[in-house]
Amino acid sequence: MKTDELSNINRREFLVLGSAASCLGIAALASTGAIYRYLMPVVSYGIASKFRLEASALPEVGDGLVFPDQKVMLIRKSDHELGVISLVCTHLGCTVARVATGFQCPCHGSQYDSEGVVVGGPAPQTLAWHTVKVLPGNEVEIDTSSRVDENTYYKI
Repeated sequence: MKTDELSNINRREFLVLGSAASCLGIAALASTGAIYRYLMPVVSYGIASKFRLEASALPEVGDGLVFPDQKVMLIRKSDHELGVISLVCTHLGCTVARVATGFQCPCHGSQYDSEGVVVGGPAPQTLAWHTVKVLPGNEVEIDTSSRVDENTYYKI
């Protein structure tokens, strides 16, 4: 449009032109966002909820094996029973420490027995237990995303 034509437009034409320009701007922003999202990789750098270990790396009967990155402990109750207990305090999420009587939270003093049951402190519930699976190839898989009943031991 020429300068003379722009000065002679009425109100209706101005609103139509303004609406069209707004719609084009919104469409351009939406397509730019879609293209940006398409080009950016979808990667999660968090700790995997499932991990495996060789059966030869299992602890002795009556012992536990702590995995600090996953915040769990693998417990071997007998030659053929394994359980996995979370080391995350149910009060405010601190990592509990293994002590002679069970577990203790260093943040607010919650205490748990060796099975993860609360015996003192502000923790509202027992420590979580997780799934253990025996896989072909003599491997054991621990799934920290699942929660099972307390004192759940799996046959190996």
